[in-house]
Amino acid sequence: MTSFQALPLAVLVLLCLNAVPAIGDDFPLKRLKPLTYVVDYEPFWSPDGRQIVLISSRHGGMKVHVMDASSVGNGSDMRQLTTGDAEDDTPAWSPDGKKIAFVSIRNGVSQIFLMNADGTDVRQLTKGDAENIHPTWSPDSAKILFNTTHFSGATAADGRDVPSDNKVIGEQIDKKMELATIRPDGGDLKRITTGGGCTYASYSPDGRSILHRRVQAALSQIFVMNADGSNDRNVSGEGNLDGWPAWSSDGKRIVFSRRIKDVFQLFVMNSDGGNARQLTDAAGEFVNPRWSPDGTKILCSRRLGDMNLVIFPAPK
Repeated sequence: MTSFQALPLAVLVLLCLNAVPAIGDDFPLKRLKPLTYVVDYEPFWSPDGRQIVLISSRHGGMKVHVMDASSVGNGSDMRQLTTGDAEDDTPAWSPDGKKIAFVSIRNGVSQIFLMNADGTDVRQLTKGDAENIHPTWSPDSAKILFNTTHFSGATAADGRDVPSDNKVIGEQIDKKMELATIRPDGGDLKRITTGGGCTYASYSPDGRSILHRRVQAALSQIFVMNADGSNDRNVSGEGNLDGWPAWSSDGKRIVFSRRIKDVFQLFVMNSDGGNARQLTDAAGEFVNPRWSPDGTKILCSRRLGDMNLVIFPAPK
């Protein structure tokens, strides 16, 4: 399920909410330090920026947890929301703060689930044998955007956990992925894209555009399309191994990972692809960046032996 191909899911991340201070022209950052020391990964801010939902193994298995963003206890105050034997992944908080969408692998199939923000009323939204991953929300919390092989008829056997053509980002099944939306009640499934290769998608803050990673053979690049799937345009330029894009809180910029010198580092660019700027140049590899709702911080995953999460001041 992970698109960081060099990393098995069970080895992912330590949550880090502390960093060497950075302001102004301190970028690219050279040093970042960890906070927690167990397997925590795939973080997502609550809409008020006070909490972080994530996957953690600290209570056994890969389950959805919530922690305070201001925690000073190395994650010891983390609260487990999901239970059971299934492996969970990629939680995403709804903009109204009421719900959390996430992925759970049931009977070998990745499905989208939904629950209240306190972990109650867990419901399965997608059905069948298709792979359904990476849920995010529309700004009005009315629908969930996700990647699916439903329209291609592909299943996990068609390339989940099989390295992509470029061997360093993504899986073969990404070629079969389309973008779709579904309502929180599980109805009104709508296809957005055709042609495959679309993953890690999210709506712009104004809901008019969709940012996503697109794979074409060995290329992995960042694209932006209209919300209806039209006018899909490459904003990576000459970058050929980019991934994990995310909007800034005002929708004017995009933070993403780019592979340089055989590692992934974080970059930021304007929403049209202009003015690309490197944010990290530190030990490890940096992926899954998330801009805080107030626009002041960036949270990301860092692979350095295991994987940790780092938070640092966002660029001005």
